[in-house]
Amino acid sequence: GGSRIILYVLKTILGHIDWGLEAGALVRLPNFGSRNGPFEIETGSKLEAMGAGLAARGHKIKLAPMTSGVHIIIRGADGLTGAADPRREGLAAGD
Repeated sequence: GGSRIILYVLKTILGHIDWGLEAGALVRLPNFGSRNGPFEIETGSKLEAMGAGLAARGHKIKLAPMTSGVHIIIRGADGLTGAADPRREGLAAGD
């Protein structure tokens, strides 16, 4: 995941700030992005249909396994909430 980490982190930040998603929804978002090559879409995600549409418009698309393993803690008015990406090991626990 090394060169994809920035894609995973950016997607998560945008999901929280711009889309208002909560922690659990953020870690379950499909992965996507480009690393100066074809636009990569997580294999088996609901974004595969979008990839077909982009390919029809001339974009280079690559379906790839993208197991991000993002973990997140959000500080909100009601305290802390957290979540761990179900595609990888780990969990979020609190009291």
